[in-house]
Amino acid sequence: MIKPRTGTTWRTVWGAAGVAALLATAGCSAAANEGSSAGTDGSGTPSATTSTSSGPTADGSPSLDGAASDPGTTPDASTPGSSTAPAPSDGAASPPRCLTPDLAGSLEAVEGGASAGHYELEIVLENEASEPCVLQGWPGVSFVGDGDGTQIGAPATLDRSSPHGSVTLAPGTSAHANLSVANAQNFDEGCEQTTADGLRVYPPGEKRSLFVQNDELTLLACANPDDELLDVQAFQPES
Repeated sequence: MIKPRTGTTWRTVWGAAGVAALLATAGCSAAANEGSSAGTDGSGTPSATTSTSSGPTADGSPSLDGAASDPGTTPDASTPGSSTAPAPSDGAASPPRCLTPDLAGSLEAVEGGASAGHYELEIVLENEASEPCVLQGWPGVSFVGDGDGTQIGAPATLDRSSPHGSVTLAPGTSAHANLSVANAQNFDEGCEQTTADGLRVYPPGEKRSLFVQNDELTLLACANPDDELLDVQAFQPES
């Protein structure tokens, strides 16, 4: 004769089943949470999460506009022109900046350019390289003398009101910058008037200079740096 199960026996069976159910539920919950935190790619497969960070970019300053410093850098006192040639709008590569070793300089008097107490000169730079190059901005200019390139007096101030667009020089072509020169004879004795051999010219963006002269011109300078005689405009294409 089979005896009915006691209450104690049923409690033991149901207790064991309950624990198993709870464990199964906890396992499912943990798996669901893990899948949620990892992320999925839409197919149910966990996808990796990637983070990116951007660092500083070197763009190169700039420029050579005023006399410029190095290509692409901020202009300094010795190199006033713009340092970087702008890229053409059609996406083609822009010609590089004109470098001092590839340029020949000359100095020309401007006919009818004299005014009260001033006269006008043109600083002309010609591209002697086999490829085009770009000039943009103002040259650094100063008188030099003593037969050894010693600077005389103050360097030229920059006429920021003058146009200063890019000038592309094909091989054999040139550009000019107008230079206004105050007559040293109109200054008092404190000017310390002296005859200059010529001009030191820094093309825009360059730290290397050219010696520019004209043997037919007599250049009078003031050795006193407080007397500023020179004022230069940006380079323009030859007409």
